[in-house]
Amino acid sequence: MEQRWDEFANDIRSGDSEQVNKVIDKIEELDLEERIQLYETCFDELTAIYADSEDGYVRQSTVRVAERLTPGIALVFAVAESDRSIEADIETVREQTDAIGGFLLEALTDEDGRVRQSAKRGLKDVFRTYDSLEDEETIKGFAVKLDEMAAEYSDKRRKHLLEAKEDAEFFLQSGFGRLLEGFQKEFGDSLEK
Repeated sequence: MEQRWDEFANDIRSGDSEQVNKVIDKIEELDLEERIQLYETCFDELTAIYADSEDGYVRQSTVRVAERLTPGIALVFAVAESDRSIEADIETVREQTDAIGGFLLEALTDEDGRVRQSAKRGLKDVFRTYDSLEDEETIKGFAVKLDEMAAEYSDKRRKHLLEAKEDAEFFLQSGFGRLLEGFQKEFGDSLEK
C-alpha cells in the first residue's frame, strides 16, 4: 500500500487534473479493507501536502482524495454485519471519520473557493457516515462549530460555512423531514401550484 501511496502522492503534488482524477478513480476501485489500509498509510502525509502547498488545485486535490477515504456507509454496514473480510471495527470507522471531518473543516476556510466547495461536498459524506452510525451528537457538534466558524468571516467563506452547517442540520432531521426537504429542493415552487 505504501508504494501505491507514493505514486498517488506524486500525482497529487503534480497539480495535473488528469493525474489526480486517475488517483481518485483508483481509490474508488479499492475494496473497503484496502481503503482502510490506504487511510492508515497516507492520511498524515495527505494533510501535510495540503498544509505545505501554495497551489489551490493541489490543496483541492488533497480534499478530494480525503473525501474518497471517508469510511462511508458501506463500511459502517460491513462492520455492523461483522464482515470478517474487514479488519475494522466501529471505533476505527469513527476515528477515521473524525480525522477526515476535522481536516475538511479546516479546508472550509481555505482562501480558494474550489477547495471550500470540495470540502463542503466531502463533509456531506462525513455527515452520512455519522448518520449511519446513529451519532446525532457529533453531527450537532459539527453544526455548532460551523456556525462559530462562520461568525469569524464576512466573505464567501462565511457563505460556504453556513451552507455546510445547513447540510449538517439536514442530517439531524427525521427521515420524513429529509424526504420533504428533498422534494422541496427538487420541485420547489411547482409543488405550490
